[in-house]
Amino acid sequence: MLATARGTQLSTTSVKLAMRRDAERLAAAGRHLEASEVLEKLAARSPRNPLIWNDLGVQYRAAGRMDEAFVALRRAHAVDSSYPPTLYNLGRFTLDRAVSLREGGVSAEVEVQGMLMEAIGYLNANLDRDPENVDGHRCIAFAYRMRRDERMAEAHMVVAVRLLEAGARSA
Repeated sequence: MLATARGTQLSTTSVKLAMRRDAERLAAAGRHLEASEVLEKLAARSPRNPLIWNDLGVQYRAAGRMDEAFVALRRAHAVDSSYPPTLYNLGRFTLDRAVSLREGGVSAEVEVQGMLMEAIGYLNANLDRDPENVDGHRCIAFAYRMRRDERMAEAHMVVAVRLLEAGARSA
């Protein structure tokens, strides 16, 4: 009986791994909607895995399905509120939405400012866990700049530049 249970567990793991590889292959080929369909099935099999929900959000966004991207990312955050990629993506996508709303003039400035604060919160949480995320520093600098907080914007850009320089020296 134990051997059968192990065999079933290995079989399930193999299926999930094959699905994961299929989603990655589709995404690499630019077939984001198809990749999201595979990830939806994978998320149904592993609903407590924040990596899958995060990747599903990224694929939805790449397919132009922003509302669904946020739903998937919020699900990832509900599963693990400290998972750095989800925090980064929630911050970046929220920032992108705030930029679009401001540029489109379809939203009140108070709403845009609220979204910027939300983006900054996610990005700060990401940087607490991944302080060498150069793009995280650049995004949060941009969010602070949009809020007209030049001191914080400059501080994060300085960190981003230093991290890039350190990476170039070590390469």
